[in-house]
Amino acid sequence: MSSCSRPEPVEEKEEYIPPPPVERVADFDSDMPTYKFQFGSLALNLNVKDIDHHVFKHFGEFYTKDFNIYRLDRVDYLAESYFIDDINLYFIDSLLVKIQAYLKEDRTDEFLRKYGRATISIDDYHNKTLLKSEKVLSKKNGKYQINEKLDAYTLKWIRKDLDIAYQVSKKADQGEILQAQEMKGFDDKRQRFKLTFQTKDYDLQLDWIKWEATQESKKKNRASR
Repeated sequence: MSSCSRPEPVEEKEEYIPPPPVERVADFDSDMPTYKFQFGSLALNLNVKDIDHHVFKHFGEFYTKDFNIYRLDRVDYLAESYFIDDINLYFIDSLLVKIQAYLKEDRTDEFLRKYGRATISIDDYHNKTLLKSEKVLSKKNGKYQINEKLDAYTLKWIRKDLDIAYQVSKKADQGEILQAQEMKGFDDKRQRFKLTFQTKDYDLQLDWIKWEATQESKKKNRASR
């Protein structure tokens, strides 16, 4: 009897599946920085050449060439864009003498905790009348805070080397009027919550700039006659 040999196993071939075609993505250049500019990095007396020009653009010269303003240009670069709407930087003789930030919401309580006791200024008739029968501060949950009925005021903190002011306007009727007004000069009157830092001599320097501009205008008028 002849024996039968065991058949050799048949090797199964794996089917090759080619990878899907790669879609070519168009090359592009981006000027997006790899960082976020922080509002807290700004400091008074900073030189204009040291500001981040990705974030701020030159808004213009006012009165004389020595008084320049830069405005926030790219809010997406700003780390605090979740609560800051706009920023103005004021330079005299190339030095930063005033920082003005327009906020998206009221942060009175936060600033009182951060900067401490403040003086309050009220020029509005409604609020002045209110304070004849109520106090500036009210107590809520065991903590003192600005009376919620006050809807227009300015808080000021005086420091040795700078002045801080926070202006609040929550009046509904005034808001509608301000929104309808055009922006006057470089200070946006439509904004309701404005935080300002300025050097101690800012007002004096600005008065000097205005005086110089007036004298220069007089000279030009005399020369044109």
